[in-house]
Amino acid sequence: MNKKLATGIQVALGFLLGAVLNLLGIWTGSLLTAVIPYSPRFGEVTFLGLMFIGAVQLVWQVPVILLLRWKGHKNLALGVILAVSITALLNATCWGFFWAGKIRIGG
Repeated sequence: MNKKLATGIQVALGFLLGAVLNLLGIWTGSLLTAVIPYSPRFGEVTFLGLMFIGAVQLVWQVPVILLLRWKGHKNLALGVILAVSITALLNATCWGFFWAGKIRIGG
């Protein structure tokens, strides 16, 4: 197999791993917000966690990246880093549009 092709496949798999971790984090935060509505403070924390997913994802993505690099899977770690970067940039862009008045929520 071509070495460049193998490297590209590993990076793509790492990207998919990062995307799946993002989706699981969003799903878990949504589930916690829906299941535990009795604690207002916990609801606020999970809501803010979902709103700032670009920053909060570092909590679960950085350990994955460090573990992959420690195990010698640098290309998989690169793919996860790409997924983290895209999520953070999309989150920052959405907030930028929101604060600039280009996106209106609720009317």
